[in-house]
Order: sequence, then C-alpha cells, then structure tokens
Amino acid sequence: MIKSFLIALTFLSICEAQEITVPRFTFPDSTYRVGQVIYIGNNLTKYYIIEQEMSLKPGALITHEAVQFDINRIYSLRLFTKVDIQVVPDTGDLATLTVNIVERWFFYPFPILGIKDRDFSKIYYGMGLAHNNVAGDNVQLYGAFGLGYDPFVSINYINPQIDVENRIFFSFRAYYTEQRNRSLISRAGDANFDEIRTGGETTVGKRFSLFTLVTLKLEFLNLHVSDNHAGRTLSANGRDEFYSLHASYFYDTRDLKEYASYGTSLSFGVSKYGLFEKDVDYQRIAIDVRRYVPTWSNIVIAGRLFTSLAGGARIPNYGHTFFGYSERIRGHFNTILEGEQIAGASFETHIPVITPRYVHFEFIPFEQFKDVRYALNFALFADAGNTWYRTDPVALNKSYSGYGVGLHLLLAYSAVGRIEFGVPYGRPFSQGEIILDLGAAL
Repeated sequence: MIKSFLIALTFLSICEAQEITVPRFTFPDSTYRVGQVIYIGNNLTKYYIIEQEMSLKPGALITHEAVQFDINRIYSLRLFTKVDIQVVPDTGDLATLTVNIVERWFFYPFPILGIKDRDFSKIYYGMGLAHNNVAGDNVQLYGAFGLGYDPFVSINYINPQIDVENRIFFSFRAYYTEQRNRSLISRAGDANFDEIRTGGETTVGKRFSLFTLVTLKLEFLNLHVSDNHAGRTLSANGRDEFYSLHASYFYDTRDLKEYASYGTSLSFGVSKYGLFEKDVDYQRIAIDVRRYVPTWSNIVIAGRLFTSLAGGARIPNYGHTFFGYSERIRGHFNTILEGEQIAGASFETHIPVITPRYVHFEFIPFEQFKDVRYALNFALFADAGNTWYRTDPVALNKSYSGYGVGLHLLLAYSAVGRIEFGVPYGRPFSQGEIILDLGAAL
C-alpha cells in the first residue's frame, strides 16, 4: 500500500537529505536509576500510551541496552516518525529520562496500491480514510475500499485500551470481499472462480503485562462461490454461513516489531469453526514461535517455527493451509502447496550495512514526514516447510527447502523492502530466483 510509495520516495530523495545519526549515549552503563520520565513532542498522544511500552520505570537500573530497547518499543507503536531518549543525571544515582518524539500524521486520506499474496501480478488499488490515534489513545479507526485483484470494502476499529485501568483490548471489523479462489483442488482444472465473503468480527482481550496479551474473537462469515461445483463449499447450495470462536495467547518481547533485533515472539491460538451449524464443524490449533538473538558486531540471528493443525469433521477447501500465498518458501517462492496441515521453519542472519539513523528532508512541507528513519542489512536465509492432509503420514524429509542472500531496507512508517536471491536446496545456483518483496520474512 502506502509503504511502497514511501520506499520509492526515500530512495529517490536521500541524496537531498541531511543525515542525522542516532544519538550515542555517553552516560556510564548501569550507574544511574530512573528518577523521573519527561515526555516531549507528544502533542496529541497521551503519555501513558508511551509509558506502557517502556521497560525503564522509576527506580529501574539504566543501561544502554534498556534505553535502545525502549526506543524501539516506542517506535513500534507506529505513532512516531522519530524517537530518542536522553539520560540526564540528577542527584545521587538518579537520572531523568527525557523521551523526545515526533508524531506521525494521524488523520488523512490515503491511496491504496499494493500486491496480494506477495505476488506482483496481483495488483489492487483504491482509497481509504484513517485516524491512527483518535483522542491520543492509540485508537485506530479506518475504512477503505480496493479494486483490481480481490476487490474489497472494510471498516475497522481498534482500541488497545478501551478500559485503561484494566488494560482491556477491543476491536471490530466488518468487510466485504470478492476473493479469488486459492485452492487447486476446488479449481480442479476448470476456470477459476471467486469466493464472495461478507463478514464481521469482534475481539476482546486483556493485556496482562508489557509483553502478554490474551484475546477472544467471535467471527461471522457468509461465503458463497460465483460458480458452484461440488466440493467448493461444505453445503450443497454453494453457500456456507457460520460463526467461529478464536482464543489466542501472545507473548512478545521484540524490540522493533517490523524488523526485530532482539526478543521472542510466541503466539498460540485455538479456533472452533462452526458454532451452531451442521455443515461447518472443525477445529484448528496454530503455533508461531520467533526468536531474535543479537551477537557480536550487532549481527542478529533470527529463527521461526510455525504450524497449523486441523481436526474435527470435514475441512472446507477454502479452510486449507497453503504455501505460495501469504506464506512462502524462498527458493520455491512461486510453488503452491496445499493441505489441511502446515509446518515451516525460517532462519536468517542479519548483518548491518547501515545501522539505524535518520535523514531530514527540509524541503517536505509537512513536519510529520521530514524525519525518516532508515537502515540497511545484508541477510543470509534458509527456509523449509510443507503441507499435508490428515490422512497422510508426516514426512519431514519430503519438505521443500531453499536458501539464499538478500538486502533488507528499513524505512519510515514501518516500511521494509527486500531484494533476495533464493536457491532450491540441492539444485544449482542457475535455478535460483530473484525475489522482490515487502515486509520482513520473519
């Protein structure tokens, strides 16, 4: 969407910008404790929105690692274009933390231009209207429509703290989309068809700590196909209409969510599809674990393991799991794998080429776009995974795998662009593929 535009804008204009390096901290490590915290620049954002992302509370020991961690956590709120924390010695062993921020543009119409399923042949476009920080409470309210591939209309409301004292999360989404069928089994050699989906979902949750969130989501889906053949829906008339219930646990200690250099991310979910219907009645368990370990010279080793397993009655084809769409195996980037179950692993080594810093675009008339954070990493990666059906034996030695190298560019507004070269495992380099993608792979 707008991220691809920001990547191009920054890349083309960087030669005209004034570079500002990320400040170096000169205070002695592990010498001071936090006395007070002062927030500067949060003209709209409530201070507690920032405070709740910080590990440095009054009385905590100040270290360089903790300061940098909090800078990245605050930046991960996606409310600010620039974040800096200064340590100012006070009396005795106490120091004042000054959190300096520059807020993003919160309320704006925006053009939509993007790719679906990480495939540049599937382009969609449209318009939207968003407010990403209603009343300064980090409340997101936006609506959008898209044309082209998989046209859609959606309205979203996300309130991370509808009850501040008890830290209760609430969100609502309603949507209509004409989604192109992904299942090779449903297509069965015929002309492809659309799944017309109308639905809504309501989610409530509780944030138990800085790193832990538990949610419960109730979802309704009305799905019918544009060309009804046997097997494309569970009901014979080509329309499945059902409720689902999803319970999820999230544990996330990552410093920078869009491209972490430290921490652990764990998500565990249990879903029940079909609450009161006879046609749809199955369950799914999903686990996703990610780990980021900094080593010498700021080199980061990252890994991901994930799986999604289904049980119960018949699984609809549109409820299958896939590689080749949102999930990819580099080296087999365009290979479509379909099944009822899925498992995969990814490993990356990130080697800094340009460490995080800022450029200042004085010619831009809007203050919210003048400071741009960017970085560049060289990456080594390896991926593996497969899908299978419940009746199939699990054969890990038959999984698809690949490896390669790439350059990862981090830019403003949480945008990440990647250019990579992936090779299928066991094949010559001449059979490798060039990959252009948006967003971090893990």
